[in-house]
Amino acid sequence: MMGSTFNSEVPMSGQAGSHYVPNHQYTQRLATVNYPDVHYNGYNLNDSERPSISTHRYPEGEFVSPGFFEHLNPNIFALPKSEIDWSYSLRREAQRILPVLYLGPWSCLSNKQWLREEGFTLLFGVRDERLAKLRLVSGHKAAAELGIESDSFDVSGSQDVISRLPQAIRRINEHIYPSKDPISGQPITKKVLVFCETGNGLSASVVVAYLMVMLNMELGYALNFLHSQRFCIDMEDGLRPLLSAFEGILVAKSDVENARKAVVVNSTLAAPAMTLSRKRSFADQVENEPREYESMEVQFSPDRKPLAPFQDR
Repeated sequence: MMGSTFNSEVPMSGQAGSHYVPNHQYTQRLATVNYPDVHYNGYNLNDSERPSISTHRYPEGEFVSPGFFEHLNPNIFALPKSEIDWSYSLRREAQRILPVLYLGPWSCLSNKQWLREEGFTLLFGVRDERLAKLRLVSGHKAAAELGIESDSFDVSGSQDVISRLPQAIRRINEHIYPSKDPISGQPITKKVLVFCETGNGLSASVVVAYLMVMLNMELGYALNFLHSQRFCIDMEDGLRPLLSAFEGILVAKSDVENARKAVVVNSTLAAPAMTLSRKRSFADQVENEPREYESMEVQFSPDRKPLAPFQDR
């Protein structure tokens, strides 16, 4: 059988009759991203990496309330030390992702005794707005019986998720904001149960986004970590690209915040040397300033490669 000649094919630019040659080496292989496998390998945070004002990459007020980190106990973001020994029946239960954050299906809200023993203080539902109109997949009734808070994150479709994820993350953080009992003065323990109809789709995407923002996890790590605690989660084809796009938005927000901080630092350092000068008119600047651009010559380094991918032969 004749072997394939695809790998030995000479590119057009390398053929003798080609009118152009490449300036750089290039490949047709697609870029790949290596993520760890789905088995939890002890990925954890050092004390210096726990969420704090120094590790948070975004401006206060966007994902957390101002002052959120001042009285925060970093242990509320401690990750489990091992993965869950998963069994099929666990899909009907909720799993602890963080000490203050659980993920599960709507059906687990029927177990009022378990909700009371775990000490949940907020039941946070994530659902399609069509279910919201029918008053389905709601935690309001269970919360009323337990005397705790309930809220919902209703979306019109997959495209609506990405624009409202910051709102959901902010809602969770507003609830777990450090507070004390007005009578005893002791810190109040907060716990949030995030749920959807199955606990595997929309609610899981909110928890993944929360891990990315608060623990600075890459999308791959966040997904694999969540799999290690709730193996049945299923990011449908429409949600995974949205989370990838959300990761790109987070990178951009982080870059903007870093640039802002750099400007503030530079302005502070340069402030003593700044002096006020009389404001000159544009005509004065044109008349008096030397026209350096008239004698400016563009110099290229001999080691610098041309930017164009090809050049004429």
